[in-house]
Amino acid sequence: MGVLLAGGGTAGHLFPCIAVAEELQAAYPDMQVRFVGASGRVDAQLLAARGLTHELIDARPMPYSLSLAAIHGAIGLVRGVSQAGRIIRDFSPQVVFSTGGYVGAAAAIAAHRARVPLVLHASDVQPDRSNRMAAHWAAAVTCVSPAAAEVFGEIATVTGHPIRREVAEATREHGMAELGLEPGRPTLVVTGGSQGARRLNMAVIGALPELLDGLGMQVVHLSGALDYASLRGKWEELGSPEHYHLIEHLPNAGLALAAADLLITRAGAASLAEACLHGVPMIVVPYPHAGGHQRLNAEPVAASGAAVLVDDEAFTTERLLALVREIVPDAERLSAMHDAAMAAAKPGAAQEIAQIVRSVAVGGLAGSASGL
Repeated sequence: MGVLLAGGGTAGHLFPCIAVAEELQAAYPDMQVRFVGASGRVDAQLLAARGLTHELIDARPMPYSLSLAAIHGAIGLVRGVSQAGRIIRDFSPQVVFSTGGYVGAAAAIAAHRARVPLVLHASDVQPDRSNRMAAHWAAAVTCVSPAAAEVFGEIATVTGHPIRREVAEATREHGMAELGLEPGRPTLVVTGGSQGARRLNMAVIGALPELLDGLGMQVVHLSGALDYASLRGKWEELGSPEHYHLIEHLPNAGLALAAADLLITRAGAASLAEACLHGVPMIVVPYPHAGGHQRLNAEPVAASGAAVLVDDEAFTTERLLALVREIVPDAERLSAMHDAAMAAAKPGAAQEIAQIVRSVAVGGLAGSASGL
């Protein structure tokens, strides 16, 4: 029995596929899994590093406005559908699992044409265009929230977001040791997701002297490739302070989250779910574009008390420092934010989704998957 998992272009689309594949193979050792990712992106590196069987297609991002890039995206989608169709014919999966995005869209269309059952995962509170389109053909849709499930109706199940085992199982002790952190210093972790976030990167580097010297903190900065070189140059200009840990890409972000006392992050579904799983208090700065879906992801987390939400344009070095000074010394508030994050976590999401995928693959009803 085979499952084709489609999601790529960013780690946010790819990592949920990996998390579900881990649970499928743990529960059903005879299950064959294969991944579809995007060529020219981070996908090949992430999948090859884990020894996962994969193929890449030429799908491209589809901008929201009419432009030359949108035309290229449409051409890429047509090409990607053809390539995904060939992969389906060669692999003959019993089910296709898609996490949306432009890779997921191509695979979903190809699955529909090949009459292969389709399971979707909607990571965001506001489901993306790919999932909304493909839902017409889906046997089941797993969702991060009730608001997302309402979009899809009876075929939807609220599961939460699937998280890889290495992220979920990371411990504070392991994270401190692996990252070379001092146990006695408060730890600030900063991440803009796999692509990086210039707004966050620049605000943090501007605040660095005060964070390290004035507030006695240590900073783990997961910068992404976008600004890594310039941030390293600024770090050197500041005398290469030892308590600043600049990392372009950390394969297991769970190590940083497990060690964090406070997290500054964008509001990607995976970032929020992983932070909640580790009970990390958050300052969340949603990406303001792409239809505004990140703000919708962030609002429930902020409403629960686990996070402080800051608009992108308002997130400056000064605002960052004011919030850190306000939150970090307040042990009672940190404890309440930790508890709220833990309450929002869905640690069994990957297992539940794997059961639903298996149920569809063997021809059962998705709603009966919990009994497998």
